[in-house]
Amino acid sequence: MAPGERSQKRKSQSFMARASQIWQKYATKDMLVNLIFNPKYLWVSALLFIVAEIIVNIYIIQKIKYTEIDWIAYMQEVEGVVNGTWDYTKLRGDTGPLVYPAGFVYFFLGLYKITSNGANVRLAQYIFAAFYIITLVLVFRIFHKSRKVCYVL
Repeated sequence: MAPGERSQKRKSQSFMARASQIWQKYATKDMLVNLIFNPKYLWVSALLFIVAEIIVNIYIIQKIKYTEIDWIAYMQEVEGVVNGTWDYTKLRGDTGPLVYPAGFVYFFLGLYKITSNGANVRLAQYIFAAFYIITLVLVFRIFHKSRKVCYVL
């Protein structure tokens, strides 16, 4: 056996032994109860939820067929502003007239520019996923500050 193989084998055994020790120490009923009911362990629960949400969001964006819900209409409304129309009564999309406030228009104008005039829907999905994850992090931060546990969510 080559010298490097022996040390590599020892490292993998020590990693597995350490992982087993950690599992035996923390994978208990008491730890599960603490994760659910003890605000001291909120950071662990929050981290698990956030990682799970990131994985689920990426999976959905990559694997689930995109369903058109007003994206094209929003881009049409914003395109009217890009073309110089500022009169709300003249801003329309496939679903009807623009009924949202100017903040909506400016926000989607940014998305319009970033997503190649609304063509790159997948990029927009990732941007919205990032906003969602940021919101989730902020909610967990509020829970932490208020010393509440995440099942309140």
